[in-house]
Parts: sequence; C-alpha cells; structure tokens
Amino acid sequence: MTLDTKTALWLVQKPVLLWLPRLMLAAMFVESGVDKLLHWAAYVNEAAAHGIPLAPLSLALAISVEILGSAALLAGVCLTPALLALAVYTLIVNFFYFDFWAMVEPASLMARKAFLKNIAVAGGLLSGLALTLRTRIGEAKS
Repeated sequence: MTLDTKTALWLVQKPVLLWLPRLMLAAMFVESGVDKLLHWAAYVNEAAAHGIPLAPLSLALAISVEILGSAALLAGVCLTPALLALAVYTLIVNFFYFDFWAMVEPASLMARKAFLKNIAVAGGLLSGLALTLRTRIGEAKS
C-alpha cells in the first residue's frame, strides 16, 4: 500500500475532511446565484455589456448551475456532473468577465488576480471530480 493509498483511506474515514472542501467551494456559488436572483435586472445588463449572448437566458442558466450544482455538491449526489458543470461554468464566465489582456492598468491587475483565482477554483472543482471518479473506479474494482 502506497502513502497515497494510505492517505486516501484515512480521508475516507474522516467525512468532515471530504465535506468541508465542498462547503467551501459551494459557498461562493450559492452567494453568487442568490445575488443574481435578487438583482436580476442589474445582472442582465452587466451580462449584455460583457457580450454574453442571450443575456437573460444565460443568466437563468448561470443561476441554475450555481444553485443546483452547489446543492448537489453539499448533498453529495450527482457529484460528477455537478463538479464538472461548476468547473466548466467557472472557466467560461472567467473569459467573459475577466479579460485582463484587453484592459489597462490598474483595472487589468485586479482582473488578472480574479481570473487566476477562478482558474484555481476550477482546478479545485476538477480535483474533486478526479477524486470522485478515482473512488468510484476503486469501488467498482472491489
């Protein structure tokens, strides 16, 4: 048994260590989705200003992904599609909202930092996806 396997087995026996990262990731998406619902008109205008096609429909889809994806993440159901949807959503939105390469200082600096933060969030989601798939493959082999 490798150290990696021992670590994985130890983590599986500590549910809080698997649930806490999900809670931390979901918090951002839940807050964002609820804020979009509460300030619908402002977000539709902002989305249109950023060149997002079919802004009202895109916003409705964004809210659905954020809230339903977070709920699935927290409940531990449909983890694979939820993690994948949240990661893809984060990457797509990132390129529309934080196009730092088309900005000038000082706006480009903050946009670049937000862009990289979102890349890290998507990476965390994809890591969760990899862990979920690895666990399923391990269970299938048993």
